[in-house]
Amino acid sequence: MDARFGEIYSRVRLTLLVGVFEGSIIVFYEIAKYRLEDFEQWKDRPEQYIYEQFGGGNFKLNFYEGDSFIVTVNFKPKGDPKWEHLIPEDPLG
Repeated sequence: MDARFGEIYSRVRLTLLVGVFEGSIIVFYEIAKYRLEDFEQWKDRPEQYIYEQFGGGNFKLNFYEGDSFIVTVNFKPKGDPKWEHLIPEDPLG
């Protein structure tokens, strides 16, 4: 498995989502996209980076190879949110 991930690592792209309570469920909204080159700058401190950029919340960092989903890593930094302006007012359009 590690060898396979090493093969595809150079083609990875990432998406950051934040969870928002809507009624009795949590809906996740995409708030940022990253290229591997961007991620490399903060990969050793992802929760700190997310907190510094977006504040507290319930975040999912999704990894993709092209359009194929690889894995999600969850983060829940404590603090006031700085991301609320990134959520659409009417998500259903």
